Amino acid sequence: MRYKGIICLILGIGGSIVSCNDDWDEHYSRNGSIPEVSLMDMILNDSQLTKFSQILMKTGADSLLTSTQTYTVWAPVDEALSSVDMDDEAALQRMVKNHIARYSNSTATEVGKSIYMLDGKVMSYESADVFNGISIVQKDILAQNGILHKLNDTIPYRYNFWEYISTQENYSKIYDFINQFSEKIYVSGGSNKKDSVFKDYNRLLQNYYYGIGWIHDEDSVYTMILPDNEAWDKAYEQVSPYFKVYNADEAVADSITKVQTGQAIVYGLTFGGRITDPGSADTLVTVTGNVIRSTKDYFAGYRQELASNGLMFLADGNLHLDDTCVWNQPIIVEGEDLDRRLVTASGTSAYVRDVDGTSVVKGISENSYLEVSGSSLNPGVTFDIPNVLATKYDIYVDFVPPAIDGNSRATEKTCLSYKMKVEQENGRTKYENRQGKNDEELIVGGDSVGDVYMKTVKVWSAYQFPTSDFYDAMWYLDEGNADKVNEISPKTTLEIKTNVTNAELNVKYVRRFRIDRIRFVPAKNN
Repeated sequence: MRYKGIICLILGIGGSIVSCNDDWDEHYSRNGSIPEVSLMDMILNDSQLTKFSQILMKTGADSLLTSTQTYTVWAPVDEALSSVDMDDEAALQRMVKNHIARYSNSTATEVGKSIYMLDGKVMSYESADVFNGISIVQKDILAQNGILHKLNDTIPYRYNFWEYISTQENYSKIYDFINQFSEKIYVSGGSNKKDSVFKDYNRLLQNYYYGIGWIHDEDSVYTMILPDNEAWDKAYEQVSPYFKVYNADEAVADSITKVQTGQAIVYGLTFGGRITDPGSADTLVTVTGNVIRSTKDYFAGYRQELASNGLMFLADGNLHLDDTCVWNQPIIVEGEDLDRRLVTASGTSAYVRDVDGTSVVKGISENSYLEVSGSSLNPGVTFDIPNVLATKYDIYVDFVPPAIDGNSRATEKTCLSYKMKVEQENGRTKYENRQGKNDEELIVGGDSVGDVYMKTVKVWSAYQFPTSDFYDAMWYLDEGNADKVNEISPKTTLEIKTNVTNAELNVKYVRRFRIDRIRFVPAKNN
């Protein structure tokens, strides 16, 4: 078999090495030569491929198949192309690129091995007679610049997620929202003396930070819910009230609401991997890290279709959203967080205390808390509350009981007052106060010796915030805002201080308390 080495070398042009088997050798050693004809000429001279040859010439692909580059063509016979619209140039271009790959790919190629078509789609042989689900009627026809296989049908063109929403008119609203973040960025080190090199970039189309995934990448596999325009509009109506903001310029306020609402919607749509039955999972985690618990309801009623890079669940008319799983999550501020607190009363001492497994009080968040004390004046601390939405919250403060300092202090107690700063719809500030000597909920401590349970005070129930004070991911990812992060001053604050008179000091109350954390929990009656 003296041509074995020659054929293997040709099939390996461009770095793709194809194994040679006995059937391959026998087929091409009968006449002792490789046909001196290009793939295009071979297709033109095949009476079963007249329609495909016309499509190749109409799309300009004929020049590729007459070049010295090596290609593999999977050509549908005429019967398979009888219904093709020859006037739909975009569809013809998609079909051609879906049937041609670089390099030589014989049927001796390993079953399941990824073959990249000209459009980037990944396909493979399922056997020597089946390619990407389509039967091969004649295989391994060798040309001077590659290999021709004839198929009994066209290979279905499968959109990736990005292609689907960019080409389907009824999905234009989700496309327009994501596409607004598309830009050209300079590629460092990718320029020469004459030309600058730029690449397409979209902050949302990433799989890290706050991106929804590389849904435009054929090598990345996802499961994604795609809302049509009607579903998008209904979702926007449901979500946008949470992101109602005040700005002296109403156009700016509307723009902020639109961007933040759109992000809240898309952050609940993409899941890693191909999930054929998502409703059967106990929980699912989105690409952005949100945990979806009621998966059966979340995916109910959607149409499932294959994408080239995963599975699409098409939401026709309605999108099932779970606010507390995606955008309306609890806000937690740890007492020991230095960046979130400010001593607001003269003479106040505030110290971070750490605990370990031997602590008599269990369940302290992050194993640290803040101890606040003072004797001459009522000591107080004010906490910044970030990313409050225009919705209702139950507001809690978790306190560490005095028993943390031993039996001698286990029964001491203090009376507290709270003052919360809230932005109104007109941009003005309003203060909400809660204090009083007769409200037992405001009394912290006084536990019996050995009582080591955390003390939780519910300061407000279902408090409605008129406006949102939220900084979204796209804002943080904007390089222009990198230096502004430390300048952010939340519009919502909560001050906690003792409410103890001099007469009560050390007789009834002490001026000392210990804060584990503050929690703004979305109210259930929202």
